[in-house]
Amino acid sequence: MKPYDLSDLKAAAAGRWPEIHAALGIPREYLNTRKHCPCPYCGGKDRYRYTDYQGTGAFICNQCTPDGGSGFDLLMLVFGYDFATAANETAALLGFSDGQAGQHQPRAPLPPAKPAAPPKDKQAALLNLWHEAIPLSGQDPAAQYLHGRGLPAAAFQTAFNIRYHPALPLWATDTDGQTAKPLLIGYFPAMLAAVTTADGQLQGLHKTYLDAVYAKPCGENGNHIPAFTKLNIHHPHTGEPLPAKKMQSRYPDALKGAAVHLFPPDAQGRLIVAEGIETAFAARALFGLPAVAALSAYGMASFVWPSETQELFICADHDDNRTGIKAAHSLAVRAIKAGIKARIWQPETAGFDALDELNRRQDEQTAPP
Repeated sequence: MKPYDLSDLKAAAAGRWPEIHAALGIPREYLNTRKHCPCPYCGGKDRYRYTDYQGTGAFICNQCTPDGGSGFDLLMLVFGYDFATAANETAALLGFSDGQAGQHQPRAPLPPAKPAAPPKDKQAALLNLWHEAIPLSGQDPAAQYLHGRGLPAAAFQTAFNIRYHPALPLWATDTDGQTAKPLLIGYFPAMLAAVTTADGQLQGLHKTYLDAVYAKPCGENGNHIPAFTKLNIHHPHTGEPLPAKKMQSRYPDALKGAAVHLFPPDAQGRLIVAEGIETAFAARALFGLPAVAALSAYGMASFVWPSETQELFICADHDDNRTGIKAAHSLAVRAIKAGIKARIWQPETAGFDALDELNRRQDEQTAPP
C-alpha cells in the first residue's frame, strides 16, 4: 500500500462511515443511528448507540467508551485492531492503495462470540491508585474545583469516596503510522472518585483531571490566587482534544449497578440519586439530603441502592433527547416494585441539570434588585 496522509484518509471517510463499517464486517444492526442496542464488544442490553456524529462514524458505549469513539475506534473495539490496522483497512477499502476506487470485498458477518477468558481483575491496581490519593482538605485543588463549579463546601466537605491526587498520569494513544502505543501526556492534579457497589466493593475509579487558573491580584500587594478547572489539553501530535474525565473499571461490566456513594442514606432511609458527581453535590445543596452519583443515564437506570434505603429522590438531567428522564423513570419503576418509595425531580429549564439549577438560584440571590 502506498503511504497516505491520515488527514486525507479522514477526509475521504467522512460521511461514509456506515458503509465502511458494513463493508468491513460490522453487522448492520450495530449501525442504526436511531436505536440503542447491545454493544458489539461488551454486550449488555441497550448501552450502545451508533451516532455517526458529523459523519465521523462515532459511537458511544456507556460501559466501554462513555466519552465516545470515532469510526476507527469502533473497528479497533470490534476486531481488536491497533490504530494502524484500522486505518490501513479503511484506506484499502477506499482505494488508497492505488489511487483508484477500492475493490475490497466485504467481510463475512462476525461469527458467534467464543467463550471469553475470565477478564483480568485490576482491582489491586485501582486500590493502589486510590491509596495514593488523599481526602479533601477544603483547600486542595479538588475542593477548589468543586467550589469553582458553584458548590458550597457544606455539600461536599464530609463526602465519602472522593479524594485528591496531586500528580495523576494522563495517558493517550500515539500512532506512528504502523503501530499504536501508549503516550504519557503528563502528570496533573486530579479529583478521584471511587465507584463502588452498595456494600463498598471498589469497581472502578472516575478521574477528573484539573488545571490551575489564576485570578488577577487583589490590591497593590495582592497575590495571584489559584483556582482549578477541568484540564483543557490536546493531543500533542494530532491536535485532538483529550477528555478531562476518564473512567477505569476493574474489569468489563464491573460498573453495572455501581455508583459513587458520596453519602449513605439518612436516618429515614432517604437518598438522592443523580448522574454526575458535581450534579449529585448540587442536588444535596438544593434539597439537603445525602446523595450518590450514578455517573451516567445508564448508571442511573441500573443503580443498586443500599439495603437501608427506604426512599429515593431521583434527580434527572433535563436532556433534549429525554435520556435523563427515561433513566430516572426506569429506576423509579424498579424501586417501587421493590417496595421503595421513589420521587423524580427535573429542572424546568431544558438542558439544565441540578448544578445548573443551583447556580441559577444562587445568581438570582446575588443579583442586584
